Amino acid sequence: MKNTGLPSDLPEAARRYLDAFPKGEIVAFPIDPIDRVGIPVWIVALFPQDQPLLDGVMPYGVGYGADEGQAILGAMGEIAEMVFPALSLSQREKVRGSYADLKANVGERAIADPLTLCLPAGSPVGRDTALEWVEAVRHADGSTVLVPIDLAAYNSAELSDGYKPFTTIISNGMGAGPDRDWAVGHGLCEILQRDGNGLLFRALDRGIALDLPDDVPPVVAGLLDKYRAAGVRPIPKFATDEFGLTNIYCVGVDEGEAPAEPIMVSSCGEACHPDAYAALEKCLAEYAASRARKAYAHGDDGNTRRLSPAGYVDHFLAQSGGAAKSSDKRALDTMIDWQSREASDLRGWLAPNMLAETTRKPFAELPHTPCPGPRDRGRIAIERVSDAGFDGLYVDMSPEGCPVSTVKLIVPGMEVETMSYYRIGERGVRKLMDLDSPLVQFGKQRGGLEPVRLPPEALDRLGGQPMFDTKLADEIVGPLYPLYREPEAHHAAAAAQARAA
Repeated sequence: MKNTGLPSDLPEAARRYLDAFPKGEIVAFPIDPIDRVGIPVWIVALFPQDQPLLDGVMPYGVGYGADEGQAILGAMGEIAEMVFPALSLSQREKVRGSYADLKANVGERAIADPLTLCLPAGSPVGRDTALEWVEAVRHADGSTVLVPIDLAAYNSAELSDGYKPFTTIISNGMGAGPDRDWAVGHGLCEILQRDGNGLLFRALDRGIALDLPDDVPPVVAGLLDKYRAAGVRPIPKFATDEFGLTNIYCVGVDEGEAPAEPIMVSSCGEACHPDAYAALEKCLAEYAASRARKAYAHGDDGNTRRLSPAGYVDHFLAQSGGAAKSSDKRALDTMIDWQSREASDLRGWLAPNMLAETTRKPFAELPHTPCPGPRDRGRIAIERVSDAGFDGLYVDMSPEGCPVSTVKLIVPGMEVETMSYYRIGERGVRKLMDLDSPLVQFGKQRGGLEPVRLPPEALDRLGGQPMFDTKLADEIVGPLYPLYREPEAHHAAAAAQARAA
């Protein structure tokens, strides 16, 4: 494996990833110099060689941490989440048929009901729709379960020729690590982040800011000191405490000099963790990573190229194209618009929602279960979700003999991408009803008001057929769509230049 930019003293876990990756060239470099906070943020990219299954896929990751080794390790985990699905899932046997027909053959417990999988409102997909299915594993007992390829895939390269997924493919729920249990816990916590905050932040932000205690762990204190020295005020905010887990996020305000790139005012770090202080540490560190990543990926193209190794951006653009983030034209178009805006424009859009501090909540009120070991986060999350009646399924993407594990988590009943792709289920309906939101109504279908696709028993629990107002959702999101979905890195600048030419 040829590599450029990797330090010689890598963590052992990072070397395991290197051994697992297919043949190619690794390019690694820090991008935190684009900001002034000083928290390590690295890009690691794999340019594959002689791998037709990776044509159009650009495997790279953005990692962060207390030191450059941890940042590089995190970036390599993201590469694994891109590479191994393309190498394994695309070659895996797929079953074609409807839920109703396949259930008759395999039994109800061995196939996921599409009406429990957070379909887009108004979707024509149901129990009689022919879909493509792949095999997943039920974490609780190891039994096999068929799941739609639409949710298992990481990118379009893994789909059969001509197959049209019922929703835009997303990467949420991917997990990688030294073994399967680690990867499953990683993927589940990512799902919990978005299931918990998806209807409570960004354009729907309630403005619940956290009052931090004076006495915080040294690592958290060190992060806060870095922000203070940089003239940046982080704003940790509360999303939810479902399952007894702390689900919080961090935005911020540049109070001294202006940010290096306007898009940095939209940065956000997320966390869901049993340990409240670990959640705080993660969202603070991820906020810094978000600042650097957004500035590098979607900021001024000249600054990006000066920070990159020679030829890197053009090589990246030539290799990419099939990744999940490249398929959303709305994300590309709105990001091009954002690139023409000043920081004051973006800040004005964000002031009444994402950057609002309407109420305060003491940090001490957050649920807190100490996690003395690195595996405790995933273990506790799995236990809490299982105790609440949710069924964690995973698609194992790890090639045979691979020294690391990569999985995609699917949890029927958990929800993602409501305000972007209108995906909503029973939990989302109840949350919006509890908030007295006009996004959910009961009545006849009309323009922009689409039925939420649910099993009959869920409709009975809700007291009828809920409708989701997709038109109102678009109005609420308005110009803030890049908060929800971003195009692939560097694509907006390249597209803008092509249009100008």
